[in-house]
Amino acid sequence: MEFQLSSDQLAIRDAVTKFLSEEWDLSERRRALDDGPVKISDTLWQQILDMGWIGIAVSEGKGGSGLELLTSAMLVEEAAQVLFPSRLCSALASAYALDQCESAGMSALLASHMTGKTFVALAVDEANADYGPENNSTTATLSGEEGLLTGQKILVPDTDVAEHFLVAARLGDKGALIRVATDAPGLTITPMERIDAQCVSELELKDVAFSTEDILGGADGAQAALHRAYEFWTTLISADLLGVTTTALKVTNAYAKERHQFNRPIGSFQAVSHRLADVKMDEEVGRSLLYGACLALQERPDESSPQVSAAKAWLSDAATRATEAALQLHGGIGYTWELDVHLLLRQARSHAVYLGDADYHRKRIGAYLAEQLKSSAAEAQR
Repeated sequence: MEFQLSSDQLAIRDAVTKFLSEEWDLSERRRALDDGPVKISDTLWQQILDMGWIGIAVSEGKGGSGLELLTSAMLVEEAAQVLFPSRLCSALASAYALDQCESAGMSALLASHMTGKTFVALAVDEANADYGPENNSTTATLSGEEGLLTGQKILVPDTDVAEHFLVAARLGDKGALIRVATDAPGLTITPMERIDAQCVSELELKDVAFSTEDILGGADGAQAALHRAYEFWTTLISADLLGVTTTALKVTNAYAKERHQFNRPIGSFQAVSHRLADVKMDEEVGRSLLYGACLALQERPDESSPQVSAAKAWLSDAATRATEAALQLHGGIGYTWELDVHLLLRQARSHAVYLGDADYHRKRIGAYLAEQLKSSAAEAQR
């Protein structure tokens, strides 16, 4: 089947590329490695908000653009190609999560998030090395309309600008996303370090109070809201990895044409050209898997886990291979501070293990296939 992007998607992609190439200063990423974390100027972020990027996947009835989820992934992919900070990815995921809730309070918070009055960040990963919301050890206990939240989260993004967190927790026998203000009593925020100098922190929650109004989707829709938010955020991280892969291939291919050895460009040697061909294959397969994940999440969000995990598993490995190839094929100069290659490798390695590494997502696919085989066998016996 031939798949083509729409004219609107192509126009958005071109506009994003042009804007970021003109407005984003990559030297900020270098500064952050010494003085961290990486920052986006208030002026630049406000321009992004004014262009409506954060609400691109939010339904029109809540003030968003109501565009396909693939468009959001393309936006993140283009941003990653110029190593724009992942706040964009985080903000898109939070907006999508809030859009899953019909309550007036969450709708107001979503509107505030999209206009920049408030920033909302998701908190999912935990320190127990068990990825995924199904392995949450953070617990929420309800007594009537009020409850308490206890647990720990790590690698929570954008804590330097966030005013609310959406914390993934176990609520009874289900998962849920629960809103917590950054100044809530019992919440401790401790800065962490990532090798790509992006802002992340650890959250320690000790009997943090919340009400039923703070549960995304309410008691009945909490599990679905958490599932969809996690799948969408994972898809966006995959898009980021694809963008890094594309840039790594682009800069290395250009270098292989310019760098001469034995009176010929190094790209003419089979050892170099074959490795670049492998990276190109990784990129193309990864793009197909990413687009498939976006379409699955759009059309059947509650059954999209296998496609999302396939994209994340493949691109986690692909981005790491691509950036390592870039570093090695540049030779000694690839290890110098002046080139961007190490910045690409840092971001690829950071996101390769974010929201589940490749092994976790492959196991997730395996569990799904095993369940399907079990269901088919049971059906055949009837």
